[in-house]
Amino acid sequence: MFIDDRGAILGSLQVAFSDQDVAFAECHSVEDALQAIEKYQPEVIFLDHSLTEGGDEGLEIADQIEGIKIYSTTTNNRITPEYQKRGIENVDKSDLEKFGSIITSGQKIKK
Repeated sequence: MFIDDRGAILGSLQVAFSDQDVAFAECHSVEDALQAIEKYQPEVIFLDHSLTEGGDEGLEIADQIEGIKIYSTTTNNRITPEYQKRGIENVDKSDLEKFGSIITSGQKIKK
């Protein structure tokens, strides 16, 4: 599942992974994201850090989730160490090959 506040980014990712079993949620608050996670029950989440202008929602969301593998997609190098302290790897939003590898390996596990 991809969680981001920018529909254009999600749209591009949706085109790139249209043949995969992946959910996309445009979220603008912690509550939006938690509701989407509850609805879709993902095994893996690609989580943007800021869901509002200048916000820090990603860490708050990550701290409330258990049992789901999370990858941060933030481009904010200042906050990346906070994700690393939580064992959360960062994946650049433009690295479609890395996303594809993670998605494919997760789908192989389910089968």
